[in-house]
Amino acid sequence: MSETCSALTLRAQLARQLLDEAPLEARSLSWAQLAGAPDWLALDSAALQQLMLRCGSVLAAPALRLWIAGPARERARAVLGVAWWRQLRAQPDWPSLQTGPGTGLPAALDGWPGEVAPEALAQQFREAGAAVLLASLPHGALRHAAARRLGPVAAWVMPQPTAGAVLQATLQLQQRLGEEDGA
Repeated sequence: MSETCSALTLRAQLARQLLDEAPLEARSLSWAQLAGAPDWLALDSAALQQLMLRCGSVLAAPALRLWIAGPARERARAVLGVAWWRQLRAQPDWPSLQTGPGTGLPAALDGWPGEVAPEALAQQFREAGAAVLLASLPHGALRHAAARRLGPVAAWVMPQPTAGAVLQATLQLQQRLGEEDGA
C-alpha cells in the first residue's frame, strides 16, 4: 500500500511541477502518461539541475579522464564537487559512445568540453545532461513537457539507448556515492 501511495505522491508532485513549469504541455498529459514518467522528472529544481550536471559529466567522462592540465582538472573538480569528480575519474569503463556521422552524436564530442571558465563548464555539463535526459524519453507529449522543464539543451541528438546508458551510469554512480557517504 505504501508503494502505491508513494507512487501517487510522486506523480502528483510531477503534475504540480509540470503545471507550474510547462503549463501548456502539461495540460495535454494524462495520468497514465505521468505514471509512466521516469522518477527523475519529478525531482525538485535543484536536484534536477544536479542530475543534469552529473549526466553531462558522465557523457564527457572519456574526455575528462584524458585531461592532464592541472587548471582544467581543478575547474572540473570545482564545478562537479570533489566527491563526484573522484568517483567519475575512478570508473574503469563507461558506456561506449560512437561519435560521428550516423550516430546522433557529434564527432566534436571527442574534444568536448573545451577550456572554459567554471560557470561556462557547468552550463555545458547541464545542457549536455539535459540532452541525455530528453533523449532518454520517447517522443510525445511527456518529452515536450520535459523539454520545457529542463531548460537549455545541447544541440545534440542521440539514440535513446545511448541516452539510457549514460543515465543509468549516472544513477549507478550516484548510488555508489550515496552508499559511501552513508558508510
